Amino acid sequence: MNKRMFLALDVSSADKATLALWRTQNLALPFKVIEPNNFHVTLAFLGLLANNQQTNLQALINQHHNDIQQHLKLLLPEQTYSLQLSKVGYFKKAQVLHLMPEHSPNWLMYLNTTLVELSRSSNITLEQKRYQPHLSLYRKVKPALTDTDFIIENTAIKHAMCIKSFSLYHSYSTDSGVKYFPVKTWKL
Repeated sequence: MNKRMFLALDVSSADKATLALWRTQNLALPFKVIEPNNFHVTLAFLGLLANNQQTNLQALINQHHNDIQQHLKLLLPEQTYSLQLSKVGYFKKAQVLHLMPEHSPNWLMYLNTTLVELSRSSNITLEQKRYQPHLSLYRKVKPALTDTDFIIENTAIKHAMCIKSFSLYHSYSTDSGVKYFPVKTWKL
């Protein structure tokens, strides 16, 4: 059975609560709210995976995990992996309003590139597009119903998340909406 899966940075419970409160206080909009439990920063959207693809990917990440950690230490010797969310953005095609960093740190770009390469080595076909780290806040955002340019230009946030791990997530639908379940987690 195929499962919809993705790789993402894990967001701490404290950061989830802080971002949810900020959204309520500063960006309350009439769109489909993304539940704080689902907050994450996608590293690679994998799509539908067969069990063998999932198994192969997990094995490859396990095999390269120490190398990934060592390379991250070279990029960031103090080992504090922080991601500063500072801008509101909008993906028109996906109809998603999100938070994103002004600049993507080197450690994050390395992690994304490495995990994309490992995914492709597991015979997973990924879309060819530029990586834009983001944390989704709302789905089904219709630009005709809101001035997204005004929101993007005039809503400020400065929130630094401390990132300690990334996970392979399974995305599944329930009667109460989409849920994300971490299948396997790796420490940074």
